[in-house]
Amino acid sequence: MVPYAGRHMLEELIRREFNRWAEEGRGRGMEKSHWEITRQMIDLMKVDSHDNIVDLGCGVGWATRVLAQKAPSGLVLGIDLSDRMILEARSGYRNPPNALFLVADASRIPCEEGLFNSLLSVESIYYYPDLEGAFAEVFRILRPGGKAFFLVNYYKGNVYGHRWAKYIDIPVHLLGAEDYIALLARAGFRSASHRRISNSTPIPEDWTPTQWFSTRQDQAKFQAEGALLLEAEK
Repeated sequence: MVPYAGRHMLEELIRREFNRWAEEGRGRGMEKSHWEITRQMIDLMKVDSHDNIVDLGCGVGWATRVLAQKAPSGLVLGIDLSDRMILEARSGYRNPPNALFLVADASRIPCEEGLFNSLLSVESIYYYPDLEGAFAEVFRILRPGGKAFFLVNYYKGNVYGHRWAKYIDIPVHLLGAEDYIALLARAGFRSASHRRISNSTPIPEDWTPTQWFSTRQDQAKFQAEGALLLEAEK
C-alpha cells in the first residue's frame, strides 16, 4: 500500500492532468480510439439486463452509457478521479436513467460491499498510485462470483506503446500480464487470467506522425500486438 501523504499528492497530480485532458476535449477522443477493443471486452462480459456494473476510470462516460443500455434494470456507475471528466459525463450527453457518475479514487470507492455483479476499466489502472489498494477495493465491492475486466494498452508485452510515458506528466506503472495476475491474486480473487485483444480500427490514409507514434507502421504494429485484457473472478 502507498502511504496516505504520497498517495494524496499523486492523486492530485492525476486529477489535474485529466482535468486538463477534459478541457482539451480529449475525453471524447478516447471513445474513438478505444471503442473497438472495448466493444470486444463488453461482448466477453455477457452483461445481463439486471446487472449492477462499475466503469472504473470512466472518463466522460462513453462505456458507462453503453453498459447502461445493456443493463436497463440494473445500476451502472461511472467513477473517475477527474471532476472535469465527471462534469462532462453528467452534462454533456444524454444519459440513460440508470447511469450514474461519481468523483472518487479507485482505492476508496464509496459503495457498499458486494453491490456489483461486474466491473470494467478501460485504459485506467496503470495510472493508479495505489494499484494494490485499488484491486482490494474492486474485490470488496463485487459480489461473490462477480468479475472484473481490465483493459490495458500500456504494458510490457507491447513495446510500441512504451514511449508514451515520456509524454505524460504523471507516473505510470509499466507491468506485465503476470505482474497484474499476481496483484489480483493478492487482492483475493480466486481466479485471474489474461489474453490479448487486437485493435482493428482502420488507420486513416492521411495519417500524420504524433507524439504517440512516429510512423504509421508503429501504430499498425501497436494495434496488431493488441491490448492486454485481464479478467478476475471473486
